[in-house]
Parts: sequence; C-alpha cells; structure tokens
Amino acid sequence: MMRWGLLLKLTVVVVVAIPSCHGDQNPFWPHYPGRELTVLNGQWQFGFAANVSDVVNFDIRQATFNTTAQVPSCFDIQPPGIEGPRGTAFYQRNITVQPHKQLLLHFAACSFYCQVYVDGVSVGDHRAGGYNPFWLSIGSFDSAQHTLTVLVDNRFNATTAPTHTGGDFYMYSGITRDVVLHQLPMANTSCYIQRVETFTVSLAGLVNVNLVTNNCADGPTQVQYAIDGGVSKDLTVTLSNGTGRFNVMVPNPQLWSLDAPSLHTLQVTTLVNSDSILVRFGLRVLGVDTRGRLTINNAAPKLKGYNRHTMWPDTGSALTLSQVKQDVMLLQELGVNYVRGAHYPQDQRFLDLCDEVGIVVWEETLGPSVSLLNLLDPYFMKFQVQAVNEMVSASINHPSVILHGFYNEGPSDKRSACPGYNTSAEAIRERVSGHFPPSRLVTWASDKGTNDVCLDIADVVSFNSYPGWYNHAGDLNEPAIFWKYMVDWVSSHQPTKPFFISETGGGGIYEWQNATDLFWSQKYQAELVKADVTVALESERLSGITVWQFNDIKANHGDTAKCGQCVYAPHPPSLSTPWNCSYIDASCSRPGGENHKGAVDFWRRPKEVFGVVQSLYSQP
Repeated sequence: MMRWGLLLKLTVVVVVAIPSCHGDQNPFWPHYPGRELTVLNGQWQFGFAANVSDVVNFDIRQATFNTTAQVPSCFDIQPPGIEGPRGTAFYQRNITVQPHKQLLLHFAACSFYCQVYVDGVSVGDHRAGGYNPFWLSIGSFDSAQHTLTVLVDNRFNATTAPTHTGGDFYMYSGITRDVVLHQLPMANTSCYIQRVETFTVSLAGLVNVNLVTNNCADGPTQVQYAIDGGVSKDLTVTLSNGTGRFNVMVPNPQLWSLDAPSLHTLQVTTLVNSDSILVRFGLRVLGVDTRGRLTINNAAPKLKGYNRHTMWPDTGSALTLSQVKQDVMLLQELGVNYVRGAHYPQDQRFLDLCDEVGIVVWEETLGPSVSLLNLLDPYFMKFQVQAVNEMVSASINHPSVILHGFYNEGPSDKRSACPGYNTSAEAIRERVSGHFPPSRLVTWASDKGTNDVCLDIADVVSFNSYPGWYNHAGDLNEPAIFWKYMVDWVSSHQPTKPFFISETGGGGIYEWQNATDLFWSQKYQAELVKADVTVALESERLSGITVWQFNDIKANHGDTAKCGQCVYAPHPPSLSTPWNCSYIDASCSRPGGENHKGAVDFWRRPKEVFGVVQSLYSQP
C-alpha cells in the first residue's frame, strides 16, 4: 500500500561558528593569518570527454571547454536509479598571484583521479582517493596572470584510482569540495609551515605540539605562539627532519566533552618566514576502563549514533554549507552524540561543526570492497598509506575525531590479510599514539564477526551485522539474541577492548507508511531498529552503536543499473524538491536505485524510525 508522505518541518536552533567562504578566509579550520588566501570556488570553464585512453599522459592542450560548471559540485548528478556519465572532465579558470611568492593549492576533495596543470604544465596528480584532501606546491612565477586547469577522471581504474575498490554507495565525481590558493607571506622562499598538531597530555591543560614545516633548515628556529588570542610568547624550537616539538600550558583550561565541547586556539608563527597558522583544538583524552569500555576524559559515556554518508540528491557529495548544517541539526534532533563517517574521510566543515556541538566521530579511509589481492598489492598499499596520512593530517586537531578506521567489511577472516591491516593501523598509530594518551584509537568495521582473525591488531572491536534483516529476516527477536551473543564473545576473546556495533538496522521505503509491519515498511524498520538500539543501550559492555544509516542514499553503479528507478509521481524537474514514488519494485535489493535504511529519506524527510530512535537516544 502506498501513501503520500508529508514534508516535516523541524525547528532546531544550533549556534555554529563555521568561517565564511569568501576572500582570504579559509572555509574551514585551520586559518593562516600570514598568508593571502584565495578561495577558488565559483564558475569554471568545463568540458567532458568519454573516451580519453591515457589520462595520466593526456596532452591538456587537447582539452575542450564548451560550458561552465560550479566548483565545488559533482558533474555526474542523476536521480536515483540512473547512472551518471563515466569519463574525463576538464575544469579551467584564471588565477592572479603575486610574483615571486611561493604558491600552494589545497584541494579539499577531487574525485576520483585528479591531475592539476598551471599554464598547461602538470604540477601533480592525486590517486589516493576522491574524498581525501591534498596539497600541491606549484612554485612561484615572475608574472601575475596564469591559467589553472584540472583533469578529473571518474572511471574505476586500479592504476589511477586504486583505493576506489567499490562499495555499496554511489561515488560521485568532480571537484567536490573547496579549492584554496595559498600565497606565502615572504617572496623567494619555499620554507613554510605545513601543520601544527596538538595532543592533550593532561586534563590540567598540558598540550604537546608538533610544528611540521616544509623545506625549512633543520636546527634552532625562532617561534612565537599565542593561546586563545592571548599575548604572544617567544620560543626556540629545534627542527629535525622539518619537525619541531614543544609543550604549552593552556591558561584557564576548559575541557572538551560531549556535554560541554569547549574549544581553544593556538597560533604559531615562524619568524624566519613570517608564516603563521591558527589551529583550533579541544582538551580531551581517550582511554579504556577496567570493564573494557571506551572513556573520554576518564568517563565512559554511551555513544549513541548513526552512520552518515555525505550525499544529497541535488548536490551529490558536494554538499552546500547549508546542507551540512541541516544534517548536523537533524542528528542533534535525533539525540545522536556519535557519527561514523562512512566510508571515507570527512568534509572538514562537518568536523568543525561536530567539534562545536559535541558529537564524536569515527573517520575512515575509502575502501569498501577491499580484497585480499588489494592488501597483497604494494601499489594499492602505497596509496592506502598515503590516504591514511592525508586523513590524519587533515583531522589531527579535531577533538571530535576519536576513532580512525579502514577496510570496511574487508577480508579480515584471512590471516594473510592481517599484515595489510597492521600496515594501516601502524600508519595511524605512528601519527596519533606517539604521545600518551593516544588522541585516536584504531578500528575497522568487520562483518566477519567471530571469524575475524585480525582483531588483535585493533584497539576497538567493531562489528557489522543485520539480524532481522539479512540474517533471520523478519524475526524481531533476533537482534537481542545475536548482539547479546556477540557481547559475550567479545568479552571472552577481547576482554580489554571496547566493543561497538558499527552497522545494523534495516530498510524502510519512505512511501510505505503501512499500518502493518511488512518487510520494507517504515513500521518494520522502526521495530527492527528499536530492537537493535535497545540491546546496545542496555548492555554495559557495549561502548556504542552506529545504526545504518542516517539518510537514504543513491545505490552504487551496479545496483543502480540493476534496479533502476521507481515510478515517480509527477514532480518538478529539480532534485532539490522531494520526489515521491507512486510504485516501487521491492524485489530488487536496492528498490528504486536507493539504499532505504535511513532514518530520513534522501531529501531528509523523517521516517517513523526517526521518532523511535529519538525517544531511545534521549534517555539518560
């Protein structure tokens, strides 16, 4: 039985402090007070070719531009059930720079494969995943006017896009996040600050700081730092392999927690080049208590969450700031204090908001459908480690990020895969665990359950399973039976490690607002998720749960081709207005070309399960 759905209006107020996206202001943290920044968002010249055979060695002078495209955006947006184009896109615009100053380009994301050219000359490419931020140094120039061109290829290819191994979601394409041009403050020098990394050593306010520079001479260097906009202090820092370490004491320290997410700032300036970076951080420590539960600031909160894909119908994965804020407001309305960013590094604007409102985040590298062959392939592993480091570098100061993961539902039931798991785990630990306590813990979402043979490598055990949906379909008693068994198993086999339910739930088609709990109905979905959440909240051993998933999403390219569209009722042409199915074939695994397990539909209209989970998560 089909029924029309109502668009529910939610009144939620959240005070946020995301930087504006104009002029020389970076669209997200950190900020760079000494540099001239130009946000390159806006209209670019655009072209597309479906049959470029060698994108790595393509002569960019052969690119044609016959229209314009907004940056950021996705060039392959189509309604659910319809595949977008696969091929090579070209973007081009003019840039104005100051002569003789070193220039850096920061791409917050470019998907899948991306190669960048200045005045027709390649200055670098990126193969470590279309959701990863990356930087390119493009040197300096004698003149002011130049042409910037970007080639983007969205074909699945083990050479140009090795980490795009597949996955149960649609991978949109284009320059999908902000592009920022950095001009360093002093001419004729390539020495600059890459990052400032903060690590809480003690809740009394002691912070360890890593100053990471590029092309600066090793040895003593003069630094000034200021905390929370206070008086600058002078310091001599010794650089070794470009990195210097020092400690600071935060005056009047305020802790970052779920209930009171206080934030501090640290500005560091290197006097040799007048370069400066302003980072924001939170004072918080992670740990594990004697009962194997994850702790934040020595307390063991129940983490109540959802998996979230960065995806809207009209913008694909290139969300507007308004859409990012709307998602955060809805998550707060749900009572969520924890989000798993499935299945790729997160938009920094989203993480900024999570820092501000007190939502903790699991962030992971792209990599659903990773195979054993991938993990045994040095070429794949090279770019996987690069992806890990890019993710960690971008998110290092976010107090909201508490877990880093990789290889969603990978081959962890095979012992020969464990070295590949260990490589990614150690790449993370090398960056976040050299200071005590560690600023992040390592995990992965395993669907292998008790057959996972690599769990000794993890800091946190996390299992994906769908009792009552894929397993024992239709049995609402199965979640309690299954998850209680898993809690006992983890308690016996990994007693010192926190345990999370990383995926569980079931589908509910938005238009199926039936009074009975038929499979695929909103009612059955609500009853099933209630059973999953109830067992998670009642178990003292479980540290948390992320239900699959916050919003309905477009299915991957294979399921999109197989399932096709539902029959839509008359609707406006714009995907910014909700479309309703008048008929949908539920016999396909992804009816209408969508994954319908969301608490809200693709257009963020709440389903019955929204209120059910909201009620459960609001309980103390």
